[in-house]
Amino acid sequence: MAGQEREYLEMIIDFLPDATFVIDREGKVIAWNRAMAEMTGVSAEEVLGKGDFEYAIPFYGERKPMLANLVFLPDSEIGNRYHTVQRTGDTLVVDIYIPTFQGRGAYFWAKASPLYDPQGNITGAIETIRDITDRKRAEQDMEETRKRLAEIIDFLPDATFVIDREGKVIAWNRAMAEMTGVSAEEVLGKGDFEYAIPFYGERKPMLANLVFLPDSEIEKRYHSIQRIGDTLVVDIHIPAFQGRGAYFWAKASPLYDPQGNITGAIETIRDITDRKRAEQDMEETRKRLAEIIDFLPDATFVIDREGKAIAWNRAMAEMTGVSAEEVLGKGDFEYAIPFYGERKPMLANLVFLPDREIEKRYHSIQRIGDTLVVDIHIPAFQGRGAYFWAKASPLYDPQGNITGAIETIRDITDRRAMEERLARSNAELRIAAEIQQSFLPEVIPQVKGFDIAARSVMAREVGGDFFDVIPFEIIPLEKGTLGIMIADVAGKGVPAALFMALSRIVVRVIALWNRDPARVIRDANDVISKDSKGGMFVTLFYGTLSEKDRTLEYVNAGHNPPLVYRNGDGSLEMLMPTGIVMGAAEHQNYSSRTIEIGTGDVVVLYTDGITESINPGLEMFGDGRLKDLIRENARLSSTEILSKILASVEKFSRGEPQFDDITLMVIKGV
Repeated sequence: MAGQEREYLEMIIDFLPDATFVIDREGKVIAWNRAMAEMTGVSAEEVLGKGDFEYAIPFYGERKPMLANLVFLPDSEIGNRYHTVQRTGDTLVVDIYIPTFQGRGAYFWAKASPLYDPQGNITGAIETIRDITDRKRAEQDMEETRKRLAEIIDFLPDATFVIDREGKVIAWNRAMAEMTGVSAEEVLGKGDFEYAIPFYGERKPMLANLVFLPDSEIEKRYHSIQRIGDTLVVDIHIPAFQGRGAYFWAKASPLYDPQGNITGAIETIRDITDRKRAEQDMEETRKRLAEIIDFLPDATFVIDREGKAIAWNRAMAEMTGVSAEEVLGKGDFEYAIPFYGERKPMLANLVFLPDREIEKRYHSIQRIGDTLVVDIHIPAFQGRGAYFWAKASPLYDPQGNITGAIETIRDITDRRAMEERLARSNAELRIAAEIQQSFLPEVIPQVKGFDIAARSVMAREVGGDFFDVIPFEIIPLEKGTLGIMIADVAGKGVPAALFMALSRIVVRVIALWNRDPARVIRDANDVISKDSKGGMFVTLFYGTLSEKDRTLEYVNAGHNPPLVYRNGDGSLEMLMPTGIVMGAAEHQNYSSRTIEIGTGDVVVLYTDGITESINPGLEMFGDGRLKDLIRENARLSSTEILSKILASVEKFSRGEPQFDDITLMVIKGV
């Protein structure tokens, strides 16, 4: 491969959006791209040529093997020591959480493959790392010869196959094998439309076969196919696919030899719900490199040192409505007109300016190495305005001279709108949290013979949990009687907080004038049901504590059953529902029950934020752990028991976000 071509390939690797590094057989870094530098904060200059697991330090804070190192190990060694690593052929894939990454921890998806020399010897390994929320669409080391092209095709995330001029299969990638359940070994070298059977259940032409037909024949026989240049595109439903049918988007293009003769065809197939981001025939030399640029999913253009457009890809044509033919070869900022309506510098032009000039004239531009990045609003764009993210980098010749610049532009108008909606939503959540907090009792009145503690821990997404204690001193009831309540409103945000406020006030007001818990909840349910909108309801446990006879008379309206620990024999009871949830329907009957609370007995009232807390393994805290905690800590005070439970939930979650409110009340007989 010529030095300039190798340089272009190296620039492509360096321009890849995913963090990527390459090590040689001795474990020394021979490539460390910009995305990796951005992810780790470690530049290529700091790590290139270094071994001894130097490249692991930005991730783990220590020297240890990365996935790329495991490529050199035998299967048995990997199986014995690294149980979470998945091997597919000679490729290793893993989902991993690194708690030490940049002091905050992060989840990553990583994939590593060996690199071979022409004799098939492993010469090194390449590893790609991506945040798990932005899964890898397509990434491949496209270095050297036909073997590299074959590896790229096999590594493509989209199902792809290639046929030669006689219609025989010469490539059938892993994604195609996964989609069809047919391995490459079963189909390679076969013709006679063998490759159509997994899709149609019979031998018939695929889109790749139609590439060889003249335009007139395609137009006459296949009306739904769209031709873009020499490429065919179609959306199609295949009812016979795997017995259930499926919709596909398919794209097929011819392959050429250096003399321009058609030697075969490549076809990419994707489920229509997962539209193709990037797919390209990347065979041979500069022409394949040009096709890759043209196939990039983001709007991209390239200018030379004189500012003339030398590449204007399809996505750019789609974004601007200006075809490549209209702009290629033109300078004088012609390519800015579709965006600004006038001739003015684009980000790619600024690459040629010295740093001080950029800093003086363009304050909003961020420089990362020799790359410029900016978020910008262009009010004149297509008469409606739009927000864009743009990134521009210089292109170099083998001698290191700047020969041009490449700029990628992405419309982020929808993302900006989403961010604004999210900001409004967060404001609503803060309001809801304040509403919830304002209704929680600041001081819990105590009743002789009982030790009471309660707390509510708000989630980031506000729910409708609440607890209340109702002192009855203001009405002529028996002295030493206290109302207690814990509840959980179905729903989140401001509606749930307001429904919580309504429920609390209604129950509290009725409870102040009625001694019977069953009647309190019945009357409160009638009021709440009339005002309930959109199917909202509340689970609620209400009862009265009596100092005189040390009892709790209660009604459970569909709430999580409180747990009662009996000090005498260490048993646990559950206070099961005595009626349906409140707000679902009017005129419901509720019954009350009474339990005694002896010395050392413990009653724990809680919401499902406790039992449904999850850890990083998506395991729930559950009832069993809560029961064990109550038994183990029953000798402690109510405040100490409450603190033990909350601390155990937090420890169990191991930093996993809290998605629901946690409300807890502990009553202990003393």
